[in-house]
Amino acid sequence: MATRREFIGRAGTVAGAAAFGLAGYPDGAGTLPAIDPEPAGRDRRTNQPGLSILILGGTGFIGPHVVRHALARGHEITLFNRGRTNTHLFPEVEKLVGDRNDDVAALEGRRWDAVIDNSGYTPDQVRLSVDVLRDATAQYLFTSTRAVYTDYTAPVMNEDAPVGPKDLPESEWRGYGPNKVLAERVVEGGFGTRTLIVRPPVIVGPGDRSDRFTYWPDRIDAGGEVLVQGDPTDPVQFIDVRDLSEFYVHLLEQQTAGVLNSVGPGAPLSSAELVYGIRAITATPVSFTWVDWDFLAERGQMPQQQLAFWQPPRGRYLNYGRMDSSRGIAAGLRFRPLAVIAKDTLDWHRSREVGGEYRLRTGLNRATEAELLAAWREN
Repeated sequence: MATRREFIGRAGTVAGAAAFGLAGYPDGAGTLPAIDPEPAGRDRRTNQPGLSILILGGTGFIGPHVVRHALARGHEITLFNRGRTNTHLFPEVEKLVGDRNDDVAALEGRRWDAVIDNSGYTPDQVRLSVDVLRDATAQYLFTSTRAVYTDYTAPVMNEDAPVGPKDLPESEWRGYGPNKVLAERVVEGGFGTRTLIVRPPVIVGPGDRSDRFTYWPDRIDAGGEVLVQGDPTDPVQFIDVRDLSEFYVHLLEQQTAGVLNSVGPGAPLSSAELVYGIRAITATPVSFTWVDWDFLAERGQMPQQQLAFWQPPRGRYLNYGRMDSSRGIAAGLRFRPLAVIAKDTLDWHRSREVGGEYRLRTGLNRATEAELLAAWREN
């Protein structure tokens, strides 16, 4: 386990490179060129008015961003869900009510140009929708996850890396990542070459109620000494929900098929560049202290608990923060600058606080943070 003194030197060497908050992005510039220079509302398949798109879900986190962008592009949207969440959204679009666990009758006898499945978590759920939509659409986009991979140790972590638990029969697969692998297979079995699978990392931005990223703009804006887990050189990856949503619509317009990672940013980003980049959006006096992973683990503060966002780059997570998205980028994936993501996320979070205090779901409380920092200084 490294000591606090050993960390200080490493933190200083990377802090300067991130001073303007845009480190890790091409040219340190603003938004990259638009995904598509063509006019909105034209379907490249027929050059006619836009696609008819069915979204399974559509009112949670990713869905609303997809709907807004697709509508702006001139596409026609139908939503299918249980009709329980954010029912006030999108009164102008068609809404079908059902339950993908056991009632997909509302989808029968209908046709769409494309389907976006953001809400499928188990193979049984996905099998129901695939069976009813197999002959009803030309393309099925399934939102999978970076968690499908067996581990993150390959020198190049791209879409060809092994998936699913290692040395464990499928009958014993459990949990989020393994279920997504099985769900991917269901889609591929039903749609074949019409399958499009996208594997995002942690999805961040306005509307993210997990608060895994939101904690950092909020905490940094509050100022003072901020505890940062791990090492300042640890690699960090994520994608803004708006970049993912725009990518989805672009892929459907281009009739893209296959499997694509959608991991950002577009260039390597360290944890130091992350936090110093976020600091650029606030004028609050703030300093950062990196605290060793093992030190935190000994005190019950590993990332899957209070500080979830990135993993220590070792063991099975060696290249977890270095995953390759070159295929996605070649297919049109683009990334907003970190400063834009951080500011928009903070603004959205502050809007939640109107009318009463909002408790973040993730992150250290101030008392625990102060105790850990004091113990680290004594290390």
